[in-house]
Amino acid sequence: MAKLPQDLTLRVFVISAFLTVLLAISNTYLALKVGFLTAASIPAAILSMGIMRYMKKSTVLEHNLVQTSASSGEAVAGGIVYTIPALVVIGFWDHFPYWEDVLIILASGFLGVFFSAIIRRALLSDQTLRFPEAHAITEVLRLKEERVIGFREMILGGLLAAVVEFFQSTGVMIASASKFLVKGATLFGFGVSFVPALVGAGFIIGVRVGLSLFFGVFISYLVLLPLVSHGVVSALAPQALFSQQYAMDLRFMGVGAMVVAAVITLISLLRPLSQQMLVTFKNLLKEGMLPEHDQDLSKTTIIMGVFLCCVVFYFLLTHLYQLDAIGFPASGALGMVFGSIAYILVMGFIVVVVCGYFSGLVGVSASPGSSIMIAGMILSTLLVHFLFQLHFQVLAEKVLLQGEAVAIIIGTIVMSIACIANDTSQDLKVGQMLKASPRKQQIMLLFGVTIAALVIPFVMNVLYQAYGFVGHMPRPDMNPNNALAIPPAAVMAQMTQGIFNGDVPWHYLEIGAVTMLVLFVLNLFLSKRQFSLSLLGVGIGMYLPLSSSMALVLGSFLALILQVRVRKMGLEIKQILLQKKLLLACGFVTGATLMDVILAVPIALNPGGASLSFNVASNFEWVAGIVGAGFLVFVLLGFRRR
Repeated sequence: MAKLPQDLTLRVFVISAFLTVLLAISNTYLALKVGFLTAASIPAAILSMGIMRYMKKSTVLEHNLVQTSASSGEAVAGGIVYTIPALVVIGFWDHFPYWEDVLIILASGFLGVFFSAIIRRALLSDQTLRFPEAHAITEVLRLKEERVIGFREMILGGLLAAVVEFFQSTGVMIASASKFLVKGATLFGFGVSFVPALVGAGFIIGVRVGLSLFFGVFISYLVLLPLVSHGVVSALAPQALFSQQYAMDLRFMGVGAMVVAAVITLISLLRPLSQQMLVTFKNLLKEGMLPEHDQDLSKTTIIMGVFLCCVVFYFLLTHLYQLDAIGFPASGALGMVFGSIAYILVMGFIVVVVCGYFSGLVGVSASPGSSIMIAGMILSTLLVHFLFQLHFQVLAEKVLLQGEAVAIIIGTIVMSIACIANDTSQDLKVGQMLKASPRKQQIMLLFGVTIAALVIPFVMNVLYQAYGFVGHMPRPDMNPNNALAIPPAAVMAQMTQGIFNGDVPWHYLEIGAVTMLVLFVLNLFLSKRQFSLSLLGVGIGMYLPLSSSMALVLGSFLALILQVRVRKMGLEIKQILLQKKLLLACGFVTGATLMDVILAVPIALNPGGASLSFNVASNFEWVAGIVGAGFLVFVLLGFRRR
């Protein structure tokens, strides 16, 4: 057997650590601001190749290990940042305790890697799964370093976006504009946004998802909002009326739509998914020597690793739950901790299989994993609520808060496990196509999770102290216009509180669910005419804040313009230009998010100090609007030129 090239080198660990930090920071900001993440693997691969071209001869296997580790920063951000801020929203925490968050990320992230190793062989051998991102990443990695395409574009895009984000954050140019009007006692909403990170993300998600997002925005703000607000008379200004009475209602409609979209997808794939789980369990019983390019972490390592994760969960949950402080009997508290660990193991493994399968089928970005996890959060909350009712005749305010926190903590851990599986399935498929060692990839995933665990809690706290969350500011003198929206965490917090208080707005969830069922029927009709919407994309468009959705839509429309421009070119030139467009957009996202984090650091370190803001947008909004629109035209022309 031919000897594989050297790949697990010191420079792989050093570059992986640097890129993991970079991508973890940028995706933490995006997850807090809009509840949206960008694919990290291709940018990580390109950056690795661009950096190593100045070193001694490197190998494609080294680049593969770098992108495998670095992409875990994105996965960890999705798991923890989507959910853990809900503990701040409900008032259980007033900041993000560093070491508690680190341990949550480490234990759940490691468990996700171990579970992904168990199902890897069965998942990757399924010929019905396309693994779209994996094929794109493989093509990038197979380029020779001297032919790296897009490295310069990523740097230029990052610098341009950083400059624009600086001017938007300091108030020189407008970032977004939303307008709400009351006509005939009916509220309507529309808007536009020039936020660089989101425009770049819109480039990445593509035209089909962008159109679906736009359709979701149209349904929410020009159909559902007028319907639920019709006849309501209020002395509030339209913007305040929407923020105080209807913003969260639309979110719940979006949640209902997203859950139904996930269920529809799950039902359509139930048979192949059940076959996949059967093959997975059969593989657990197999033994024997395998070639290096088919070897996972040893069963002993996995079993010991899962056991150690459970030990960490025991001490961590015992510390976080604080059940004795609310009068929980000692036996009941112990049972709650062990029951939580059992739930995490069982539900965690199920969502790893489901999310890994969906990721292989439609890709990471289009996977309905987030919808499945919202449904999982509802399930865990219902279970915890039932258990608390068994121990307490009356759920006092302190007991309610503790119960909500328990449900959110369990949901956070399961969500983190799922996000790792959603991302790593693509990375492991890349390794299979390159004949790389999955065991070494899994080692790098554990390394990446460790680096991300040390960085993300710190970044979350810095951003919270600098900007605050919508409706939850750490200090009274802060500007609410700069607050981060934290869409998934806000919905999960309100859903959890609603279940415990008995006031869940089920009718809004039902409206979203019925809307998605109607769209499902419409989609069947459209698919016969060679066009179909992304149901999950429509749900996300209904769910995200208006300014966030419109920035993503704008980016996808700009991508369409450039795609039309290169349509008549030769295949090779077209592929090069489209790849440059993708990497320019990736740089755009990274540069903008890093600038926001940099601007947040001095505010977080000196909370009482003055922030760097010129307030042009508030004093001369029309000037800031012209500057913002000019930026948009400049970006389009710049993208076309590159």
